[in-house]
Amino acid sequence: MKNLRRAIMLFGYTATTLACAAAQTFVRAIPAQASRVATAPLAVAGSMSRAEAVGNPLHLLVGRSMFVNTKARLRRIYVSNPAVLDSFTASPTQIVITAKTAGISSLVLWNETGESQAYLVSADVDVDGLRKSLKEALPYESIRAEGNEDQVSLAGTVSDTAAADTALKLAALYSKNVADSLVLAPQHAKQVRLKVRIVEIDRSKADQAGFNFFSVGKNTSNFTTGQFPAVTTNQNQSSSSSSSSSSAGSTAASLLALSDPLNLLFYNSSLNVGAVVKDLENKQILQILAEPTITTVSGQKASFLSGGEFPFPVIQGGTGGFTSVTIQFRPYGVKLDFTPVVTPEGTIQLKVTPEVSALDYSNAVTISGYTIPALSTRRADTQVELKDGQSFAISGLLDHRTTDLLSKTPGIGDIPVLGTLFKSKSINHSVVELVVIVTPSIVDPLTDSTSPAEPHLAIPTMTPQAFDKTVSKRVQP
Repeated sequence: MKNLRRAIMLFGYTATTLACAAAQTFVRAIPAQASRVATAPLAVAGSMSRAEAVGNPLHLLVGRSMFVNTKARLRRIYVSNPAVLDSFTASPTQIVITAKTAGISSLVLWNETGESQAYLVSADVDVDGLRKSLKEALPYESIRAEGNEDQVSLAGTVSDTAAADTALKLAALYSKNVADSLVLAPQHAKQVRLKVRIVEIDRSKADQAGFNFFSVGKNTSNFTTGQFPAVTTNQNQSSSSSSSSSSAGSTAASLLALSDPLNLLFYNSSLNVGAVVKDLENKQILQILAEPTITTVSGQKASFLSGGEFPFPVIQGGTGGFTSVTIQFRPYGVKLDFTPVVTPEGTIQLKVTPEVSALDYSNAVTISGYTIPALSTRRADTQVELKDGQSFAISGLLDHRTTDLLSKTPGIGDIPVLGTLFKSKSINHSVVELVVIVTPSIVDPLTDSTSPAEPHLAIPTMTPQAFDKTVSKRVQP
């Protein structure tokens, strides 16, 4: 009898333990970020389809958690897709659900009276990181990113295919299923006009002229010949500035009276480039090599070449010990390559490469009877950022030349020993400096494509009948 009672008690204890274990779900820690669902009473659901038709949708991001509160005490919880959704009982009236992967799962809750409530939980891909990446990589494109279960949707407009490819590559890092709804809408591209002046200055002649360099303030500089005094400068301070010239916020304007015969070069920061005066060219101190003006679209490369091409023989080996000579043409002269980029702030990032080359027969070589001249090249490569209309100069590219001059009296100068008295020899050293002055400016195309109105005649045009009548009156005697 006692054994029977013990068996009955053991069976009841085992049944109670199994029932409690079936009513609980797998316990999981709650992430830091969680959202709360409004408390709703449990309603009787006849079937799962009827509960979904009533509509209790919940949306979660993968890796996020949500609280679900009920008024009645919970008895049992059911999750249809444990691979997508995980649940944790926080209290008798509160559970926490966590999205593990993207997908859909049903959540059914029962209270102690047997009433149930069904929820349709959608776990979507978290695209917050994708939105930040798109904003950093493509700050000037209008792209929207949305997550729907395991699918990432991209919508909006892009300026070119390169931006669309970048957006798709970033979206592929978050999901293998990417819906591309991007529309290609090319934006208005800025254009940049580049004014370049490539000048050669003979330093030897400049030293002979005796230049007197001086500076006025921090923004104005010029030089004159040593034969004449420097130009007078008047500084006008605004009324807001104090008596001290170093006071902050003061503005100054320089008024310089220039005279063409005296002043050789004047440069002011308020001007785009230096003003070359007539005296430089009259004394053959300065020579303008090229003054190109080129316009190109922002981000596109433009080039300029003023010169020519010279034949360059190339010897190639052949079969049987024979060689062949092919001709290749090499460019020389004044060459300019530049690539401008207009920034959103309105500045111009400019990469410019000027080059000046000339044929140098003093260093020529002779191969198989062909005289091949060398190239004397001066090249610079720089990248700067300027405002619209500002100028910058590249200088210091020097060319040192040594020339031997031999003169003699014809006939008698060729007599041995005695002819030496009728000969003269001189060595001339010259230094030529290359100066490149560049001025970029932003150019916009015309927005109004309509043609201007035609001018109206002050006197109305005659009709053919009136013209014939007038002519007939004049013809009559």
